[in-house]
Amino acid sequence: MDGENRIILNVGGIRYETYKATLKKIPATRLSRLTEALANYDPVLNEYFFDRHPGVFAQVLNYYR
Repeated sequence: MDGENRIILNVGGIRYETYKATLKKIPATRLSRLTEALANYDPVLNEYFFDRHPGVFAQVLNYYR
């Protein structure tokens, strides 16, 4: 994946990698509006953390794809 367009989402300890363009497919959602200024962004790990069920998130990400 292209590092500049890639985004890492840590959901409940499971890391998912996808493209920013994938998350922008459904506008006006929290995932489509991710920015590094958000409190859940970790600049050291270069990832966003969400305290949610990772198994459920896999289905959410598949919907975006």
